[in-house]
Amino acid sequence: MSDSLFTGGDDPLGGTPPSVGRAGWRGGFVGRTDELAAIERCRAAAVAGVPWVVVVEGPSGIGKTALARRALEDRGDGLQVCWASCDATEKDLPYAALDQLLRRMPCDVPGLRELLRELTPDASPLAVGTDLLPLLAVAADSAPLALVLDDVSWADDHSRQALAFSLRRLWSEPVLIIATVRTGGALGPPVDGEHDWRSLWKGVQHLLPLHLGGLTEQDAGGLAREAGAPELSRAALRRLQERTGGHPLHLRTLLSEVPPPALMDLSHPLPVPSSLESVIGQTLRRLPHDARRLAEALAVLDLPAPLTTAGDLAGLTDPTSALAPLLTAGLVEWDPLQPTAPVRIRHRLQRDAVYHAISPSRRSSLHSAAVTLVAPDAAWSHRVAATTRTDPGLAARLDAEADRQAAHGLPGRAATLLLWAADLSTSRDQSEQRLLAAVMHLLTGQLHGRAAALRRAVEGCASSPRRDVILGSCACHVGDLDTAEHHLTRAAATATDPATAAVADLSLGVTRILRGDGVGAAAVLRPMVDQECSTVFARDALGMLAFAVGHTDGPVAGLDVLAPARLPAAAAVVPRTESHCLLYRGILRVLAGQLRAGGDDLTTLVTRQHSAGDVSVEPTPSAYAGLAHYFTGRWEEAVTRAEAAVLTADTDGSPWGLSMGHAAAALSYAQQGHRKQAESHLASCRQHATVFPWLNSLHPPVIAATLAQARGDRPAMIRALRAVEDPGVTAPGLLTVGPLLWAPLLVDAFTAGADPAPGDVERAGDALARIDRLVVHAPGLALTSHWLHGRIAVATGDVPAALAEYHAADRCTASDDDIPLHRAFLHHDFARLLLSAAGSRNRRDAASHLEQAHRLFRVLGATPYLERVARDLADLGATDGDGPGRRLPDLTEREHAVARLAAQGLTNQEIARQLFLSPKTVEYHLGHVFTKLSLSTRRQLRTLLRP
Repeated sequence: MSDSLFTGGDDPLGGTPPSVGRAGWRGGFVGRTDELAAIERCRAAAVAGVPWVVVVEGPSGIGKTALARRALEDRGDGLQVCWASCDATEKDLPYAALDQLLRRMPCDVPGLRELLRELTPDASPLAVGTDLLPLLAVAADSAPLALVLDDVSWADDHSRQALAFSLRRLWSEPVLIIATVRTGGALGPPVDGEHDWRSLWKGVQHLLPLHLGGLTEQDAGGLAREAGAPELSRAALRRLQERTGGHPLHLRTLLSEVPPPALMDLSHPLPVPSSLESVIGQTLRRLPHDARRLAEALAVLDLPAPLTTAGDLAGLTDPTSALAPLLTAGLVEWDPLQPTAPVRIRHRLQRDAVYHAISPSRRSSLHSAAVTLVAPDAAWSHRVAATTRTDPGLAARLDAEADRQAAHGLPGRAATLLLWAADLSTSRDQSEQRLLAAVMHLLTGQLHGRAAALRRAVEGCASSPRRDVILGSCACHVGDLDTAEHHLTRAAATATDPATAAVADLSLGVTRILRGDGVGAAAVLRPMVDQECSTVFARDALGMLAFAVGHTDGPVAGLDVLAPARLPAAAAVVPRTESHCLLYRGILRVLAGQLRAGGDDLTTLVTRQHSAGDVSVEPTPSAYAGLAHYFTGRWEEAVTRAEAAVLTADTDGSPWGLSMGHAAAALSYAQQGHRKQAESHLASCRQHATVFPWLNSLHPPVIAATLAQARGDRPAMIRALRAVEDPGVTAPGLLTVGPLLWAPLLVDAFTAGADPAPGDVERAGDALARIDRLVVHAPGLALTSHWLHGRIAVATGDVPAALAEYHAADRCTASDDDIPLHRAFLHHDFARLLLSAAGSRNRRDAASHLEQAHRLFRVLGATPYLERVARDLADLGATDGDGPGRRLPDLTEREHAVARLAAQGLTNQEIARQLFLSPKTVEYHLGHVFTKLSLSTRRQLRTLLRP
């Protein structure tokens, strides 16, 4: 991993990163006044404790790095600057960019050494991101902190995911993040993987995007004066600006090549080529022979190298003398303060121009010589570049090295090596097989962006089962389920290799589950389980088969399918090798109403994802853990888990986790009365429903119905739930596997009116029958069942039956599987039924039930229902002991979450860990809570929030 202090090379005009001495740097900074002013405002806000992310985009050489450096110059505010220069050669190295950032931090930051040791290829990005967050907060405690990610589009995936997790959890830390992004255009090639690097700041609260274009005529004049040229006329400046497009590097190179009289003489054309590459080539040709040879060696090495190493490659006895003309020409940068005096060509465009000017034969010989001068891993690229023809021997060695890298947990590096081997193959068949193997490594390593970039190349391969598996998997990943079904069905039918056939069957099962086709998924997965095709594939198939059966026969039947796995009842002791089965057991348990056990399964998986690399990181465990917390009334925890799921899905490109993540967050926000946040998640859920329409068709109607329930809008509830009953919209399997999501809402909606419409009660009864089938295996749902049976009895006018059901529900002992919101609804409905009958005793009992409902709604933080119960209590002239009309001042959802965890006795550190915040942010939110609630101690907070 490079520890160079050099930047990525987009810096024709700027200064240097902090503490970096450089020789050969010419020029200051001109122009960009508006951009500098905008960044200065972000810097001031960050210093004051409001984190900001600044994204500077533009073509290569346009001055993005220069702008970042100028913006981060010393202003007397104590800003600490940590700089990471992302490089294409390190994109395959996990945590290369983050390692650079951390090594620029003060060495005395607590936890820094431990986190650096944690940056191994198998470390979970979520675990690293979780540990990075408090470290950033602590580092910023002593002085404001600036993090620079130069050329972020080349950042490795592990760093990107860990940083994305942390950046979205910064709330009150004095941190400024500046990312430079190389975009395509006439002056530079487009950069692949745009979705990947844009996910780094997706969802960040304070974001400033800046796009840099060319310098103006006025700025070009300032640059000319700075370069020592005489005062130029406006027409001469216009000619300069038009010739270069205002591109700073092109301008500076041209100014160094053209004598002042020629600049001012408009009667003759400029005596230099019009393209930047040609101008650099002309500069190169004018250099002394040794200087040109040194430049060629540096272009071939393409990384900061000791001057002695570059001199050896160039065949020079005195590289120092050869360096001087390159420094004068502004082609290289040199750091003589370092022991090895590393040197490199300053800018990527300059490097490419020098490299392209080398004759093919000399380029090959230089690469061949470089093999023995660089690190072993870097030597592979030089071996490949030195080859001028197909080379089956080198291709075979690359194959073996790819296997070694994959075994060490580096699928991205293995893919790169295989792609090189494909180019060196002697036959089309060998080339295609290596290409397909490379893409398979990317898919198994969850590097979906890079895999998608190779999809067109895969489509050009000859038809084969592996090709179909790859194309089907890629199509499934983006929600093109028809295409996925086509390719995977053909692969499953034609594969002769057992491993390829197993992957095809598994992927086809996933595709059909995503379509809501439990019968079709079970048809392809059951033979895999029965035949035990292999230990790994059979266990994966068993988990997915259980979920498929859940879609056909209900979640309890799905759990029965998992019985042969003989998983220990306690999630904590389930072997890590059984994590796939544990995932589906947790999901099915939650959907079956076994909320505590299912939540434990999923929380255990989330913990494993955050602590080790042998459990794949994907959003489903967090999303369904959020659903479990929602049902059990732990809504702040539900939001935390749900947002973690969304974050994971966003950062690793797993769209199937987005719908449930947004749903769990939206339901929790809706019941707390945070309508704006709930509607935002509903909009996102609907957006992702277009990707997987069958899978996600249930979630938006349920969210919309829950929002209407919180508003007390029964007609809106019914309108939303009509879609659930529409067979053209919702796959029947989703209704079968997830009745706990929709059935209680449907019964509530269709029995709330004084005069139900014909058929409404029957619909409610059919929905309730699905809940009743779960009660046998989930006794905690007995209260829900009795309450809803009581609602139906009231709707049909059978008051005695309703009273009997409500009394039975009231006698249900509270358990870990209780749904406390349903218990609160029961007490409120019971009170209203009692008030409809005459008698003072009924009024006293009604008041008691209203008081119990009030306390439960208050503990839950269910503000919309709390207000309704308070009104009913006021009508009775009763109170709940704390005052029926007493309301908490408006707290933000984050303040609610922090306050309720603090009321449970958690320390700031514990709250920070649970909510994925920094302790400083927790302290910040608690300060607002105490101010808004006029409190001074945590004891008062506990009294207020835990009556």
